Amino acid sequence: MLPGRKKIFNINKIFITMNEHIFQLPPIRFAPVLIKAKETYRIWHNNLANLNRVDRYTIGSRIDDVFLSLLEFIFRACFAFDKFEKISLVSQAIGKNDILRFLLQIGWEQEVIDHNKYGKLLLCLDEVGRMLGGWKNDLQKTPAKK
Repeated sequence: MLPGRKKIFNINKIFITMNEHIFQLPPIRFAPVLIKAKETYRIWHNNLANLNRVDRYTIGSRIDDVFLSLLEFIFRACFAFDKFEKISLVSQAIGKNDILRFLLQIGWEQEVIDHNKYGKLLLCLDEVGRMLGGWKNDLQKTPAKK
């Protein structure tokens, strides 16, 4: 072996080596709305394990799916190049946010989600909704690139 290298894998006398110095890429800066949506999902995900089995696999699963769709739309909008595609993705994210708030309200009314978690989630989703609305308004005001 060469100095500064490690033997990683050895099958049938085939050696694969890897340099010890791994280069780190600069961190990707995400939009604040994506960071807030991720924090909100973390609150929900910690609560999901506390739901009873029936609720976890019915409304809990549906809320989790909509949360992940919301995160996906926001992430795709962050990296969309075309202005009109970005507006479309942000509008879809706003719709998912509204559906999510409605599903959480149903869960709260059915006493699946306790008052404290529901309050935290609703406050965070309200902030995400305001951020998405501001982003959409800002996109609609700026002229398209030619």
